[in-house]
Amino acid sequence: NDDEKEWMRPLLQLRNELDIADDKHLRDFRRMSGRVQLFHDEPIHGPYTQKSREQWLEKLLKAQSWVRAHGPEKVREIELITPAELSEIRRIWVIDKHELEDTLPTIYQKATGENFPDDTLDEHLPFGAEEMRLLRDICADDWLHFEVSRALLDIERRFRHKLKRAGLYAELEGAIRKGFYKDKEDATEWARRSNSPKYVLEPIEADEPTLSTQPEATR
Repeated sequence: NDDEKEWMRPLLQLRNELDIADDKHLRDFRRMSGRVQLFHDEPIHGPYTQKSREQWLEKLLKAQSWVRAHGPEKVREIELITPAELSEIRRIWVIDKHELEDTLPTIYQKATGENFPDDTLDEHLPFGAEEMRLLRDICADDWLHFEVSRALLDIERRFRHKLKRAGLYAELEGAIRKGFYKDKEDATEWARRSNSPKYVLEPIEADEPTLSTQPEATR
């Protein structure tokens, strides 16, 4: 009966929220690489935004906690997402995506009431939520500016003590290319003018980068 299945309600609600025909409002207007590609003169949306990913994870963990607390005995240990998967998500967010706020442990604690069990990343994070809040304040409402600044800070930190800095310029260029637009509309205009010169980062000498306006002929 309906009362017996009440414990399933959060799972059904989560499924329905995920199963929507148009989720562009939840996704980045850029592809994973940061490039903007058009279809019928509109951007092809890419991965979920940081905010959307954080919200999905919180909803998933809350649903898991609800089922464990209110479901029958056979589902009291249900794992909708494993600790290993959570640790990998955290690594991707912080290391690959430069999301130095490291929000996953906070989301986990809020949704489950427990501390996140894996602390292997903690000692590698000189910047944290407080520093990122300060950076957000400095960038005001310019999210793209904040993203680029955050990425450049992280890249500089990771390469600072390396004896060999192969790949530094490529990572700096990638971060700048991904966020040099003013906003979605400006990015769309750049994509429409596909033959226009774009700012690219190229080294003049081995250790000295500069900005130039040469066309990206091979892109």
